[in-house]
Amino acid sequence: MSSQAIEHVVEIGPLPATIDEYLVMRDRVARTPEGGAAAFAIALVCYARDPAHGLPYVTVAIAMDLLDDDPTGYKGRRPRRAIVQNLTDRLNGPKAHIPRSYVQGTRWEDGYALPAGALTVRVKQQANSVQGERAKVFVFSSGADTPRPVSLARNDKGLWKATEWSSLEVGVRAPGPRPTDDL
Repeated sequence: MSSQAIEHVVEIGPLPATIDEYLVMRDRVARTPEGGAAAFAIALVCYARDPAHGLPYVTVAIAMDLLDDDPTGYKGRRPRRAIVQNLTDRLNGPKAHIPRSYVQGTRWEDGYALPAGALTVRVKQQANSVQGERAKVFVFSSGADTPRPVSLARNDKGLWKATEWSSLEVGVRAPGPRPTDDL
């Protein structure tokens, strides 16, 4: 049995400005586990930028069994209360840079600013990491030494959606300029 890993660079395109743009991108890339992980990472970027605007992106990027009925949510659904609380606690305010670290071309030295133009996300897939309708892949971060796991499940439309991603919410190198050595 091979333990070889395969790296994929998932082409996102421009950062989606609306839920409709996000859905077009998600439907294009989330046909594979690595694409589903990349689409979820972009949903987190959008959420951290503006939680009220980005919550629908997260809603459509995660498995249905992680959603609750809510008439104010996207199409009457929203992530469970605990998920929203975790996102709020871990990705808002001074931690909003964490999701941007999953976009290729970002650097801690410049505050994880998104690169101009089309965005990409790099994902690693281990051999045999897809087991039927379930998969676990690893998303690279410009602020961490190792890629971070995301578990996914394929839905009835053939789209891969996140089921567990807590490692994507933990800290990365603090943004800021590289210290100068003036000694």
